[in-house]
This record gives sequence, C-alpha cells and structure tokens, in this order.
Amino acid sequence: MEKEMQDVYGIAAVAKRTGLATPNIRMWEKRHQAVVPARTDTNRRLYSAEDIERLILMKQLTDRGHAISTVAGLSLPQLSERWDQELVSVDEESDSSSRKSFMTIGPVVAALTEDEEFLNAVAVAGYDTIEDAEADSELVPVDLLVIETESLFPETVTMIRNLVNRTHCSATILLYRFSTSKTATALARAISGLTLLKAPLGDRQLKRECLVKLGLELPRSSLARIDESAPIPERLFSARQLARLARISTTVECECPQHLAGLLQGLAAFEKYSSECEDRNPADAALHSFLHRTTAAVRLSMEEALDYVVQAEGLSVE
Repeated sequence: MEKEMQDVYGIAAVAKRTGLATPNIRMWEKRHQAVVPARTDTNRRLYSAEDIERLILMKQLTDRGHAISTVAGLSLPQLSERWDQELVSVDEESDSSSRKSFMTIGPVVAALTEDEEFLNAVAVAGYDTIEDAEADSELVPVDLLVIETESLFPETVTMIRNLVNRTHCSATILLYRFSTSKTATALARAISGLTLLKAPLGDRQLKRECLVKLGLELPRSSLARIDESAPIPERLFSARQLARLARISTTVECECPQHLAGLLQGLAAFEKYSSECEDRNPADAALHSFLHRTTAAVRLSMEEALDYVVQAEGLSVE
C-alpha cells in the first residue's frame, strides 16, 4: 500500500482515489501535463491533494465525452466550472417538462410517435387525415405540426393554415407527393415556418427535419462532443514512425502495433483531407470543421493507445 505523508500520495493511492488506471495517469501527465507531481530522490511520483482533485474532475469530464486534450490545460477553478456546467446540462436533459411537443397527420408520419425519445419531444396527438384533424374541436397547442398528404390542392392551403392557427405551432412540415408548383408556392407564402418535403422521404431524413424544426440537435456520440474553441491536438507519431510501426515485428501475437499504426495512417489521411475540404468549400465549412476536429480527437485517442502498446512492448519508433 502506498504510504501517505504530509498530504502527498503515491500513484497507486491516486489510482484508487480517482478511479483512473496508473497507465492513464502517467499518459495524461506525459502527453498533456494534466498534473505535474513532485518527485522523491528516487524519482518516485508524489501527488498533492490538488492533483487528485484535478484528476477526478478530468476523469468525470472525459467520461462525459470531453477529450483529455481539451481539459488538461484548465486550472482547477476552470475544471470545477466546466463540471458544474455539465451537471446543469444533465438536469436540463432530465427535465421532461421542458420537452417540446408535436402532432402528426397521416399514416407514414405517425411512425414518429414511436421515436419520442429520439426527438426528445412529446407526441400529443395523431390523425389519419387532414380532415380528421380539422374535425377535432379540441386541438391542443403544439410546437411542431407534421402533415402527410398525397396531393396538394388550393383548398388544402386553407385547411392547413387553419390547423396551424388552431394549434399555435411555430413550425410545420408538410410531406406531399403531387402538387402544381403554383399551389406549393401559395402554401409556402401563406404559412410562416413551413417546410415542404416531396415524398417519398426516408425515416432518418424526416426525423432530421423534425429535429431542426424543434430547434434540437441530432443525438451524437460522446466522440462528437468537440470543443470547437480548442486547438487541434498535435500528432504524437509522425508518418515515418507510423510506417515503421506498421512493419515492425513484435511479441504481440495479434500484431496490435501494426494494426493500430495502419488505422492511424488512415485517420491522419482523412484528418488532412477534411481540413483541406474545410478551406476549399465555404458552403460546407461547418461540416468539414466538425469532421476535422472529430477525426483529430479520435486520432489522438488511438495514438495514446498505440503509445501505451509501444511502451509496454519496449518498441523503438526511431
């Protein structure tokens, strides 16, 4: 057991207190200067109580999807503030009373009611036809009205406008198959916040349109939680080093170093490609910026894994 003296702790004790594996602690220290422990005459690491508090906060933030490279340089007060923001976010996400509402009209769009969790919105009503909805004398207010109809006629414009007014919705999606351009134009002009979509439309695309109209984001994986203000992490391995590791002979039977090096070569190439696309195509700059940063974050995680294998195997990359 690590001996604790004068509020300093050995790495084994720190691992127990933080829940981090000792290789992770060393990696965060070496690659990101997450903490800078004191050293004994025998070069043994000694961590302070503040170091432990920093590591605990960084682990909590990385567990919530933040890349270690984006939080390692923060001060202790900044880490605490970032974690407080995460707690507020959790509270907001769990508050179902703040969820938005939507209404569906039509058999195809009715399937949206099965994806309330995906949309983070409440389906308050569903009707088979526009006429059925119009006949209901007790329509309730909703944030989004999703309507499906085979054809658009001049009289449809009036019916849909009445439904929008009665539900007080600020956004409407209309999925249709047949219409004259004149009728479609008249409908678009008559109803503010209307999105016209031509059927057939895939479920995924329809859900995306609903999320946009509800002012929500598409659900993302933790890897997609990218801090856009943070600098792109530098590469830990050069192209030459990866090429060497891809060919090197090791004692690991599954050839992990070679496989990891190969994956990293592909990630590095795509990272460069998405960065160049970001500069060349202003129209898609936001998308390519997201891809660039996401790939860089994945690349850094894979590099850290490779570095761990390299150290464990005692390999030389030079």
